[in-house]
Amino acid sequence: MITATLAGAVEEALGDPYDDTNPHGFRALLDASERRAPLVAATPWHVPDGDPESVLHALRAVHRRAPALAPALPAGAPAATAVGASVGSLDSALRITLRHLRSRHLYGAPAIDLPALRALLAGAYADLLLCDTLTTLAVRGTEPLPDRPGALAHAATALAPRALQGAMDRLSVVMGSRFYIREGAHASFQRLLHETQRALFGAGRPVPAPAPVLLTALRTAPAFAGFADPVLLAAAPGLALEGSVRRVPQPGGAVQERLYAELIARYEAGTAFDHTRRALPDRP
Repeated sequence: MITATLAGAVEEALGDPYDDTNPHGFRALLDASERRAPLVAATPWHVPDGDPESVLHALRAVHRRAPALAPALPAGAPAATAVGASVGSLDSALRITLRHLRSRHLYGAPAIDLPALRALLAGAYADLLLCDTLTTLAVRGTEPLPDRPGALAHAATALAPRALQGAMDRLSVVMGSRFYIREGAHASFQRLLHETQRALFGAGRPVPAPAPVLLTALRTAPAFAGFADPVLLAAAPGLALEGSVRRVPQPGGAVQERLYAELIARYEAGTAFDHTRRALPDRP
């Protein structure tokens, strides 16, 4: 698949983000950030012109390390590309949080086993799936609602930023006091959160979110059902976000169990959380 091939090449060039000797790893990027040094790729590369979806996934590979490391978009790139790239940031935020919870104990048990935390992880993963669907289909130029041209592109650029930022905000709460420790991979969560916020909202105020009825129509359209499970997408907390609201319902019941099981399976397999499921260089 072309989309995965280009992204895979970028992943290989940038290497394991958890490797402290990697010039593109979390440690090096954090050091540069604290020195206020500009982030520049040690290995020169650029985003090529060509298939917009390939470009999108290559940029997601970069955003998994640092949105500030990403080069300018090619001329004529769909507007959803800039938003869709931040799916990579949420991918890393989820992995950092999972690594943290697996190493931490609360009340005599692994933190990862607490039902409330599993619900938050499942919700963040559902938001990632929703934003992956919105932005990927928008970049492809898909029109799920022929009588509402442009509806998907609007949802991708208006709803996805809120959903991505909301998911990362909630994960920062899960990280607890570790969120503020300026050492190790956990310290990169704070940098990643701030860079993602600038990437999503730095250009100005967010576009008004689409009406709930429009979102329902999009989620139930055949193009969506053919890309991702509508049941899982319907559980995304980001669908309930309005304005600056952050307290939203999390997935529950069988849907939560499905989301959490799939999240852990992909994490342990070392594959991307988006639909490409491409292999990643991250060590477990």
